[in-house]
Amino acid sequence: MQSVHSASSSSAPDASCALKQWLRRGWLFFLWLICPLFAVSDAAEPRDAVHAWRDRDAVFVYAHADLDAPLHTAWDVLTDYDQYARFIPDLRSSRVLARAGNTAIVEQKGEAGFFFYHFPVEVTFEVTEEPDNAVHSHAISGTFKEMTGIYELIEQGNKVRLTYSGRMVPAFRLPLLIGMPALRAAVERQFLALAREIRRVASAGASPSDAR
Repeated sequence: MQSVHSASSSSAPDASCALKQWLRRGWLFFLWLICPLFAVSDAAEPRDAVHAWRDRDAVFVYAHADLDAPLHTAWDVLTDYDQYARFIPDLRSSRVLARAGNTAIVEQKGEAGFFFYHFPVEVTFEVTEEPDNAVHSHAISGTFKEMTGIYELIEQGNKVRLTYSGRMVPAFRLPLLIGMPALRAAVERQFLALAREIRRVASAGASPSDAR
């Protein structure tokens, strides 16, 4: 009996130690997995910020960027929807299906995500423009049950502040741990890419079509 008891007592600490090591490795792996989702922030200008939060099924986003660009340049880039896939990550295609005055139907397709978790980006928007100040959009079909947003351009001297506020309800399930960070990272990549393109075109001193 004594030998059995001794073996049991010596194996208990070993099992506990193994469990702690497994948990530590699992936690380190999780940190290694999600850290690149936020690394895009390091590439942003100090004047740029993207915030996203979840309330039940809906995800809310607010973002802003201060741009050294004239208003007309920012507006031209913002409303050149056919060119979005050229400079926005995750988009395979972006095209205007129809236009009537200041209203356009825009179809966008792509895929976003990270490592093993990816989600489709296939949305058709109805877009309403208020030259040269705001672009309102809402999804009329696609992989989001609801998706509404507004881009605004606020002129500040010879500079412009670009803001975006939006609400989205995915039609797909967001995994508990990685879903929200992945969606937030996708929104951040797209907004920062738009801000970067406006800066690029402005620094080139040309229209969007000339600066391609």
